[in-house]
Amino acid sequence: MLLYFSPSETGLSYFTNSLIFVCQHSKEGALGLIINRTMNLELNVLLDGIGIQNSNSIKHDNIHIGGPVNTGSLFILHTLEDLKESDLKVNNNIQLSSSTDILERIVAGRGPDKYLIALGYCGWTAGQLDDEIADNAWIPIPGDSDIIFNMESKDKIRAASKIMGFNLEMISPDHGNA
Repeated sequence: MLLYFSPSETGLSYFTNSLIFVCQHSKEGALGLIINRTMNLELNVLLDGIGIQNSNSIKHDNIHIGGPVNTGSLFILHTLEDLKESDLKVNNNIQLSSSTDILERIVAGRGPDKYLIALGYCGWTAGQLDDEIADNAWIPIPGDSDIIFNMESKDKIRAASKIMGFNLEMISPDHGNA
């Protein structure tokens, strides 16, 4: 599931115009990554910082702002590979990893073809996301791996809007429940 933050009448939020891919949603809580916002940090700088040589000169967008929680933690959302104990299988096509070995495999040309690298994540406590969706704070959108992996960050909201049949960025902050 993707989530789009519906602007509120109280003004801008950290999540305004954010598109979040929900990786886990259970009775214990939820975890997701913002997939349409990048930071001014290139992959090579990140790799150098964690001691991985980019010998293949992988070209990649800047690193994504995954969310406001644990902003120094690395998350790699990627197409399904052999699951390790530390990995989270999101669905039949996507998994979430937080260990640097997946980056080492990507750099060596043995990793997944499609991936998104983020620092930080979005987290919700038990029932919190459900309550926020019920309060119309978020617009749920069917998940789409093309949006996650195959589009420039700036184009993702427009693609999600096409799925929904209306422009998400034109949502009024004056909303309610019928």
